[in-house]
Amino acid sequence: MTYRSKIPSFDVHYCQICSTSDLQNKNPYLACFTCNHCNLAMCYECFEKHTSQLVGEYTQLQERFSQLANLFDDKRQFLEQFQDNCIRSVNAVFDEAIHDLDNLRYESINYVRKQFNDAERIMSELMDNLLPIITKTQQNWSRDGVTKNLMVEFEHQQKQINDIENRLEIFSSPNLQIKMSTYPRNNLDLQCQLLLSSYSTTNKFSHNYPGKIMSTRCSYAKDQELHNDKIDVETEIEEFIEHVLANKQIQTDPIIDSSIDIDDENELSLLTETEQINQRINNENCLSGRFIQQQTILTRNEVDRIASDGENLLYFSDTSKSICYITNIVSTRQANGTSITEEISCHWPHQPIIDLIYSPGSSQFLCATKTGIYSCTIKDSTIDIRMELVQLWSYVRISANEKAIWLWSDTPRTSQLRTYLPKTFECIKIFDLKNYPRFLDNSTTFSVHTNILATVFQFNKTSDSISSRKYFHLTFCDIKDLHELCTIQLGECNVDHEIRHNEDGLVFITNGKKKLWIVDQFGRKEYVKLYRLGRALTLHKKNQIIIANGTQQLQCVEHVQDDNGIS
Repeated sequence: MTYRSKIPSFDVHYCQICSTSDLQNKNPYLACFTCNHCNLAMCYECFEKHTSQLVGEYTQLQERFSQLANLFDDKRQFLEQFQDNCIRSVNAVFDEAIHDLDNLRYESINYVRKQFNDAERIMSELMDNLLPIITKTQQNWSRDGVTKNLMVEFEHQQKQINDIENRLEIFSSPNLQIKMSTYPRNNLDLQCQLLLSSYSTTNKFSHNYPGKIMSTRCSYAKDQELHNDKIDVETEIEEFIEHVLANKQIQTDPIIDSSIDIDDENELSLLTETEQINQRINNENCLSGRFIQQQTILTRNEVDRIASDGENLLYFSDTSKSICYITNIVSTRQANGTSITEEISCHWPHQPIIDLIYSPGSSQFLCATKTGIYSCTIKDSTIDIRMELVQLWSYVRISANEKAIWLWSDTPRTSQLRTYLPKTFECIKIFDLKNYPRFLDNSTTFSVHTNILATVFQFNKTSDSISSRKYFHLTFCDIKDLHELCTIQLGECNVDHEIRHNEDGLVFITNGKKKLWIVDQFGRKEYVKLYRLGRALTLHKKNQIIIANGTQQLQCVEHVQDDNGIS
């Protein structure tokens, strides 16, 4: 048997709160009010209590909202103060690092000055030894005339002068070399976490811009061909990118230590027996008879990048921070075939030029830097420089034909090949090179001709105990979909090399050493031995290849035969 609890019945005219309370002790009052909140009929006393309770709960809720708003303000104020302290702490650490670097700089400068002070002291000692000889010679000549004893004295003085001249030979080859790196990124441990670990994963600082290793060499030399003295300042900057393109070595400063330049025979002596055989087979019958080196062109400034519009040359000098337009090349009528240039120039106020080309579609020179693309137009003996694209890149190269401008650029997160209209710089096509793994293999320079894209890839072979050498190869691709047509091995190279096409589709490639490669679209190759290192190059007029290497001496290679193909 089940029981059901009794629910007291009450009249709707009575207070429902009183009616549901203890009916045995209190008689319900008549209902005077109906609460819209609870939908209950209430007497005056119950309605007053109920209203007071609601007002109290609302007041308590308002107080909590007010406290929460104050808490937000306190947290925000605390975070602002904490941010100031965090930024101040980061600045303090970097200020200390910069101060330490400044101290290192001053110590290095003082070291260099000490070497020069020591050299000046030796020069002064030699001069002190020379002055009495000069004085005595003048006195003997004016007083005694030429006598037998005087001739003996002259011979003695000549020996003394010869001794001083020999001692001066210690200054014949001064040099300075410095190599250092920027602050190692992996030594920077930075973490700023404002949320509890249960709300977010640990988010440590990661850098976007790569570290660098800078090498500089100052040397003095006497040019045996030109019989003049010169001071060479050579710099190499190598960047390291720690992402999917980590093996790409960015060429920012096109100058390499010339002391490491070696000829083919010395290269072969460093190779294993198998490598020597392969190298000789690879180069067999490749020495060109159609192209020969003809002359040396002396410029007013060092040439780091160069381009030709077919008639005149434009070059960039990082040393003088200038861009120069060669209006005429004048022969000096010397037996060694040396020429000099007539130029107009202007200051280059932007980042160093990484790549320099001539765009036939827009009739302008185009300069690629890490911060954008600039155009240069020659007007009334002046160079008009204009900004065309603004972008921050870690790697950039540029090429052009009659129909389009091709821009290959990398950032820490992207790698793209873009096509632009020549006159408007409107982007008409984009290749995402991350979808083409072949193009993530350390490309260093490229060139476009008709429907073919030719690019050079640099790589390191397995290092041994003797040396670590760089090699490169050339790959032809269809410009429509970037599928590979063929690949040609080109042997050893240095970091800075360049590729250019001529109108017939021949590809010309410097290897950073004393060799110029010429390859046709079928993969047949030949090379020209250069007198000096070859780095930047351009095709000039109809049959000339102008080669620069960071000095004031341009090398000129000419096409001297009209044979078709490469024998």
